[in-house]
This record gives sequence, structure tokens and C-alpha cells, in this order.
Amino acid sequence: MKKRKIFFLISSIFLVSCENEELLDAKLSTIIKQQSLEPLPKVENNNPELFKLGQALFFDKILSGNKDISCATCHHPQFGTVDCLSLGAGTKGQGLCKDREKAEGREFVPRNSPELFNKGLSLWHAMFWDGRIELQENGQIRTPAGKDTPEGLINVLAAQALFPITSRTEMRGLKGDIAVDGTKNELAEIEDGKFVEIWDKVMDRILSIQEYVQMFEKAYPGKTQFTIADYANAVATYEGVAFSMGNTPWDEYLRGNKKALKYEAKLGAVLFYGKAGCYQCHSGPLFTDQKYHNIGVPQFGPGKDTQTGLDMGRYHVTGNPDDKYKFRTPSLRNLLVTAPYLHNGAYDSLEKVIKHHMNPEKYLRQYNPLENGIPEDLAKTLKNDEQTINDILSTLDINIPQLTDEEISYLVEFLKALTSPDVYNEEKMESTIPERVPSGLPIDRI
Repeated sequence: MKKRKIFFLISSIFLVSCENEELLDAKLSTIIKQQSLEPLPKVENNNPELFKLGQALFFDKILSGNKDISCATCHHPQFGTVDCLSLGAGTKGQGLCKDREKAEGREFVPRNSPELFNKGLSLWHAMFWDGRIELQENGQIRTPAGKDTPEGLINVLAAQALFPITSRTEMRGLKGDIAVDGTKNELAEIEDGKFVEIWDKVMDRILSIQEYVQMFEKAYPGKTQFTIADYANAVATYEGVAFSMGNTPWDEYLRGNKKALKYEAKLGAVLFYGKAGCYQCHSGPLFTDQKYHNIGVPQFGPGKDTQTGLDMGRYHVTGNPDDKYKFRTPSLRNLLVTAPYLHNGAYDSLEKVIKHHMNPEKYLRQYNPLENGIPEDLAKTLKNDEQTINDILSTLDINIPQLTDEEISYLVEFLKALTSPDVYNEEKMESTIPERVPSGLPIDRI
């Protein structure tokens, strides 16, 4: 009799669970219709030669002034298209991922390296944490180069590829630098802001290698003269195809597979689109409104303002005081492999980020960089004086309700469901890396 009672009890629990899950599916079905949610489309490789050229350029250190860093160094496919660091080590740095160290006497890169997943989709209209690259209503792409922005860029991702090679901390280097091959770093000798001159010199480097000339000719049949826009479009094509990942459990659920999501993830989805209100900023298939918000992130690092060492985000683009400390809403896709989080990598876990959202003033005032994996030399740059804190809080624009620890755990389960299984497929991620690059310089790989 006891065994039979236990069997009936287990059966009852199972039935209740099934009924609850059916109710959850019904709620999610309503949410999906209300929000017009659709699975993420895939970017197809329609030009293999252009992809191959972009792949080589993405991994070739010839693009950097000191020939010691490539796009892949800070956006490595084997590390979730990021560099694992809160703030990057930049040129002259050594190592990869968490082993990478900044060279003595050099500054950290002011902002966290953003991931590159699904960036090739036409849904994107803003790039960088401050949105200094934007697709305008007239179809023109606005960039820091203004009227010198090259014509013929295929999307905002291509426009983005133009600027890390102009940044001294990221790739270009400092005046007087000597490259790893013992040659003078001619890119670093150019004055800041002279974008066209820098781009021309980069193209001189690339096209001095005959193999690259042949690759450009194959990628752009009929062309004999190649510009920085051709470089940028190739890199964007590679990034867009290689890191297109719309096969997450959430996408599969949207395609009709009700078993694709765990029960707890479904609870988290209901919270995300309901009580927690996350969808208000993390909206659409990209999980970002691509707008700018101040959520009270603590300030540390070299900043963007050379006088104060502060990074005021969108304000540096618009000059509008209301935009101080506002940063572009990040996508939530593939979060499990893109830590640390926020514009300066302030937090090393999703739970901490969610809790910060619920009480930004408390977490801003009590922030401890060392408890969040920030290296000691960077932690010393924390700006936690009362004036800075009050200045940050003056433009705060976040309003998230209080959640229980259990509700937070459900939200995290939903966020996990936004990660593609492909990011854990070592063979697939390694396949995005070329065997060699035309310059002959070493490729960063595990």
C-alpha cells in the first residue's frame, strides 16, 4: 500500500507539473504574439571569396601599428568573440584571454570588448557602446570621420571595422613605437583624427603583400583599385557569417519546439516579459533597443575624458548633458561566453548584473572591483568619490522591481537559453580561424 501511495503521489506531482508547464506555454504563446517575437535569421555566406579575405584580415596582425595585435586578439572566436577581460590590454600586451597582460607604461583600453554575435544582420543600426556609429534615417552611416567616412560601406558593422585600427590603445600604438619585426611603426606617427591618412597607410601595408592583392581581386572581380571600404566590407562579411548564431533554445522554442526550453527557463521568460520588465530595453530578436541608458555602472579605468578619467558614454558623442553615463543597451545573446559584463566589464556574473539593476545606487556606492575579478592595478582607478557618484545618479534612468533570489535564478535560466550550443562546439569555433595569414605573422589561437 505504501508503494502504491508513493506512486500516486509522484504521479500527481508530475500531472501538476505538466499542467503548470502547459499554462506557461500558453502564457508564452500570448507574449510571443503580443511582442511579435520571431527567431533570429541566419546570415548566409553568399560570397566565399569575400569571406575568405575578411577572415584573413580579421586574424592578421599586419593591420596593427606594431604588428602585434589583430581584430581576433580582442574578439577571439575561441573565447566567445571577446577577450575575457574587463578592459583590454591593447597593443604591446602579451597573452590571450585571462592570461593577457597590459604592457608596462601602457593604458588599458577604455571600454570592454563587445561581442560580435549576429552583428551582420540588417537589424543593427548602432555600433560601439556610445553609438558613435549609427545608421541614420536617410540611409547614411554617421561615424567619427564625418565627411571623410568612406562611401560604399555595406552596413554599420563594416563602418565599425574602420576604427579600432585608428585607436592608439587598441591597435595603432604610440609615436616612437617599434614594431615586433624591428621596423618603425609608421601608423603611430600620423596625427590623431587624420583617419584617411591612417586608412591609406593600412591599405599600403595590406596591398604590399601580393597574396592579398590576389585575394582582393578574387573577392571583388573586375576591380583593380582597392580602398579601405573594401577592407571593411570584407571584415564585416566574415564577422557576419562566422558569428551568425540563431539556433539557441529560445529560437528553437519560437520555431515551435516546446521542449527546447527548460521549465525554469520558461518561468524566467514570463518574468522577463512581465514583472521584471527586462524586455523594455532588451527588446526584439537582438534583445536590445539599441538606445542609451544610464544604469549607474561604477567608473574605473582610463575613461574617455583625459582630464577627469571618466567615461560619460553617449555624452561624448552628443554633448547633451542628459546623455551623461548612458551606454547602448547590449544584446543578451550568448551571454554565457561573453563575461565580464557591462561597458567596462564591471561584473563577472549575471546574478550580480541583475541585482545591480534592482538597486543601482546601492551597488554603485558599495561596488568592490576586486570582488568582481578586476585586476588590482585597474581596481585602484575606481572613481567612488561623492561628486562622481552624485553626477552618475543625476541621469539615472532605470526602474526595475525587486525580485526574489528564486526569481533571479529563473531569469538567469532564461538568459542561458539565449546562448547557442555552437559556442561550445570547439571544432566549429576553430573552423572560423584560418590556418595562416598572408603576412606570415603568427595567428592568435589556443
